[in-house]
Amino acid sequence: MRPRFAAAVPALAAAGVLALPAAAGAAVPIPQGTPPSSLPAYSGHPATAKPISVALPPRHPFMAPNGNSNLHDDPWMTDTYNRRGPLGRNPVTFSNNLTRVCGTITFNRQGELIAVCVAPGGPRLFRLDPRTLDVKAEFVLPPKPPPAPGTNIFQDFTGGGYFYLDNQERAITPTTTRHIWVIATRGGFRKVRDYDVSKGLKADEKISSALPDWKGRIWFVTKSRGTVGYVEPRSGRVVTRRLNEEVENSFAIAKEGVYIVSDKRQYRFEASRHGPRIVWSVRYRNSGIRKPSQVDAGSGTTPTIMAGGYVTITDNADPMNVVVYRRAARLRRGERRTVCEVPVFRKGRSATENALIAAGRSIIVENNYGYEDP
Repeated sequence: MRPRFAAAVPALAAAGVLALPAAAGAAVPIPQGTPPSSLPAYSGHPATAKPISVALPPRHPFMAPNGNSNLHDDPWMTDTYNRRGPLGRNPVTFSNNLTRVCGTITFNRQGELIAVCVAPGGPRLFRLDPRTLDVKAEFVLPPKPPPAPGTNIFQDFTGGGYFYLDNQERAITPTTTRHIWVIATRGGFRKVRDYDVSKGLKADEKISSALPDWKGRIWFVTKSRGTVGYVEPRSGRVVTRRLNEEVENSFAIAKEGVYIVSDKRQYRFEASRHGPRIVWSVRYRNSGIRKPSQVDAGSGTTPTIMAGGYVTITDNADPMNVVVYRRAARLRRGERRTVCEVPVFRKGRSATENALIAAGRSIIVENNYGYEDP
């Protein structure tokens, strides 16, 4: 699904409430040493780079370059980056205490960070200097309504937690008012387009994520009722289809269609004259249990597309399985939709709320069982 905190910028996001004016400001470092830590200041040793060679996902024509455009790196949601990482050689850390959860961080051509950061008061869009993390611009998004009793606000990414940077470096973000805003990010922030998608939604529906397909339509999904829809940007026409299932993750985009996972099924959609059309769907194994750390009793992963015609998720069995499906609209004789189901981690101790990482034919999965936000 998503990293809970902005790991790319150590401790950039923290839990809490902060009212800030919509203006630039110098970074306020995250306090260190309170309470005192028994951990060493540095652990381990410098690493040696071990590059691998794999086929890269395609560049999406309506999104910023891979690695810069969205939470999961590219339209296939591989979380595999074609750039160098830190090797532990004389590392220096710096931070900005925004006291918010910054789940999605994107990058413009200058390397500046464009991030939507969520707090109980509502989400905000930030532009941060890559060398200092100073706030260079800030934009207030519509506020969140009071959470329902028992709801963990730090596990609710609706209304802005997921957004993407398009090929013009505009932030395309859903809002808590059931709109999709297009916000120019060059220079200062300014809203340049507003798509009202509320007419196709119920009053209690909240938009989880929005992403473009290869024709430029902006697809979106809602959390509680699992409405799938898209906007045709030129006309503003909105079409929807309700699954009556929960969709709490983002989704993946390939040239041939849109891959969405609900709390019950994995789907492939495509656009038709009448709106979103289900090309195929398959029910995955589900214990019916909302395990500790999970948002709901379902898959915790955004679907990840793999080369060779596959898409992969985790299910909610006990123990959890990594499941790989064939993406093709029609299967050849003798083929099954499900390629394999591989159990991971221990029975009674397996769950994840992070998307799978795919590099070539390899899949990396992590165990989040028992992790609770904040």
